[in-house]
Amino acid sequence: MKLIEDWKQAWKLKSVQVGAISAFFYILILFSEQFLGVWNIIPQDLKNYIPEQWQEYVGVFVGVAMVLARLKKQPELNTNIQPFITVTAGHSNKDPGAVNGKFKEAELVTKFRNAVAHYLSEAGVAIKTDGVGALNQDLNAAIKLIKGSSVAVEFHMNAAASKQANGIETIALPKDKKLAQDLSKAVADVFGSRLRGDNGWIDQSQSARGKLGFISNGGLIVELGFISNEAELAQFNAKYWTAAKAVAMILIKYEKALS
Repeated sequence: MKLIEDWKQAWKLKSVQVGAISAFFYILILFSEQFLGVWNIIPQDLKNYIPEQWQEYVGVFVGVAMVLARLKKQPELNTNIQPFITVTAGHSNKDPGAVNGKFKEAELVTKFRNAVAHYLSEAGVAIKTDGVGALNQDLNAAIKLIKGSSVAVEFHMNAAASKQANGIETIALPKDKKLAQDLSKAVADVFGSRLRGDNGWIDQSQSARGKLGFISNGGLIVELGFISNEAELAQFNAKYWTAAKAVAMILIKYEKALS
């Protein structure tokens, strides 16, 4: 076989570049499920070591793999819109939220979002999130994901001047009262915390925070305890994977009841 002249510069040819991109996506389609399986078992602490400048690219790569994996499992698509669950993390990479020493609310709830998303995906539930890994997009991005979802939940942590303040609550509209109470109880049972408000439900109209954009657009906000309370913070760090699984089970049960 005789190579073309200047074959070492072949990578500059458009035909070669298109071929390489096609091969990359073909390999990604073939091994998307295996990649996601490995990705999901990697501890979040190790994922946090990914350099910040790479996190967005890794997030896009994982997102594409998730879409391809879903398409492989559903080769016969129809025109019906498939239901999905939206799970997002409060604040963002630019807004840390409440802080207690080295612990930042935005980072903690991002880990919780990832854990809930893992269990939902593992159960075959279609999901949308405001990022993967350490990526946590802002409120505007989170609100855009609510439209079309069967349920949308965002995770936060409370904070108070009093370090004794404690408890779990979910802020929601009256129509979501029962779901809010179920979500709060699922978290409180794992963390050993008390329920605030009406058995874990806080009516947005009665909340000191006033009107919240995520809730006004149809979502629920789960407050996973007080970051300012050392005992609740310790419980969160020790058991957030278990609590995330309990939350995922509530969301799956809720979605099944709708179908």
